[in-house]
Amino acid sequence: MLKNKKTILVIAIVLALVGVFIWILLSGEAETKTDPTQPTGNLVTFDGSTITEEQNGKTAWSVSAEQIKVNPKTKEIYLTNMKGTFYDGDKTLVVTAPRGYMSGDHNKMQLAGGVKGTNGADVELTTESISFDNKTKKLTSETPFTFSNSDAVVTGDQLEADTVLNKVMAKGHAKLVKK
Repeated sequence: MLKNKKTILVIAIVLALVGVFIWILLSGEAETKTDPTQPTGNLVTFDGSTITEEQNGKTAWSVSAEQIKVNPKTKEIYLTNMKGTFYDGDKTLVVTAPRGYMSGDHNKMQLAGGVKGTNGADVELTTESISFDNKTKKLTSETPFTFSNSDAVVTGDQLEADTVLNKVMAKGHAKLVKK
């Protein structure tokens, strides 16, 4: 009788350990947010390329990168060590980032990995990632940012701005410090 109790106890412990092991494996597969700037699919690679978009006969924006990878099926573009230039009349904004993504229709662009932007004079922007919507001509960032110009330094949790940072709106824990 003692032998049966020991056998039952060993089986119960083994089943409990197997159950815990399976639970750990399944709970470890929680949904992770995918980074759109990371390449997926079969890609065609170009080194040192530039993509430009014109509107009304003028350059609206251009993007160059050390390496551009294109998914031929979806036309999605992945950029490595990129530089984007946005134009609005005689004003420009140059942004750099380690990686980027552009939708196949060129309507959405995502820059990530530590974005830095400047107008070449007094405006500077730093944030972890920033998005460009080609339809609304807006830059947005869902990550904390720092914006500075000759008058002030603005920080916040989120950013919405025009393409050359003339109009900047800070959201969430926004702070303005005049110089």
